[in-house]
Amino acid sequence: MTNKIAILSSTIILLLTACAAPQSLPSGPTPIPTLIPATEPSDPLTATAVPSFSIQSYPAGLPSAELGQELYQTNCASCHGEDGNGVVPGARNFGDLDYMRGETPASFYSTVTEGRGEMEGFRDLMTSDEIWDVIFYVWRFSTDAETLALGGHLYEANCQVCHGMDGTGEVLGAADLSDLRFVDNQAPRDFYLITTQGKGSMPAWQGRLSQEERWAVIDYVRTFSYDPTIPGETVAQPPPTAAVEEIVCDPNYLAQTNPFDWSDPAVSIAGQVIYDQACGMCHGVDGSGGIPGTPDYTKPDITEDLRTNSGEKLCIVAEGSKSMPGWKETLTDQQMWEALTYIYSFGK
Repeated sequence: MTNKIAILSSTIILLLTACAAPQSLPSGPTPIPTLIPATEPSDPLTATAVPSFSIQSYPAGLPSAELGQELYQTNCASCHGEDGNGVVPGARNFGDLDYMRGETPASFYSTVTEGRGEMEGFRDLMTSDEIWDVIFYVWRFSTDAETLALGGHLYEANCQVCHGMDGTGEVLGAADLSDLRFVDNQAPRDFYLITTQGKGSMPAWQGRLSQEERWAVIDYVRTFSYDPTIPGETVAQPPPTAAVEEIVCDPNYLAQTNPFDWSDPAVSIAGQVIYDQACGMCHGVDGSGGIPGTPDYTKPDITEDLRTNSGEKLCIVAEGSKSMPGWKETLTDQQMWEALTYIYSFGK
């Protein structure tokens, strides 16, 4: 009995010891702040607002600068001015070419829809189609009818053969410039870089068009995705079509002859790579002519003329001829000779 009492006493002492706070542990860290109960609203001053975003919606037809004009005067002119130059602090100047050439219609859509800074969003005041109309009316502040007429003239003379009369693309690989979903994310400076330096099978135009002419073409190309007409604007007459001048070849090209054997298969292989990338889109994969006006190099008499007048043909490749741009900014003399050697093989 005594043993049972002793065991029970020891057990009770152990249980009491386990429930007591340990004396050797240091004091705990700073207590965790009491959290706001789920049923209690948080302080509205410290609540984080849910960021808004716009869903890009595209119109069924071409956006219209004419329709956008009245909407702009009603909703935007009080801050941006009737001429788009800005009348309140912080309002953008849409006549600033450096700014406009770095922006995209897509970025404008987001800004007009959601607002930015002190500018309110217009998602509840205008439909998506109306927002597009306003955007392209604003776009017209950065160009004029005379520039568009010049750009159209240059496009017809130099670009239409590949990109088509309506910009939808005449040859395989040419971008559809009428597709708003494609061009709305392209800034004018993006098009300028491609036009200047070339891209893929499209050659560089720096050597054939001036800086002003390239910008005019880019402004005109944009009109494939919207209607630029503004009532009351004087439409400039396009420049008269100049007579096609004969190429005055650089004597350095005329004096050259093919440094390779015209029948060298290794040179032809190297030339085929260049031809496929730079020439096949217009001259055809087999050299028979991909677009109107290109020679049929599968005919032996045409390739023989190439061999006989090789310096002149080198000049045409380098300097360009009619609607064909020059490649001297993109290809070396050796690469041009390699391409010509491959072209010669079509007629054999």
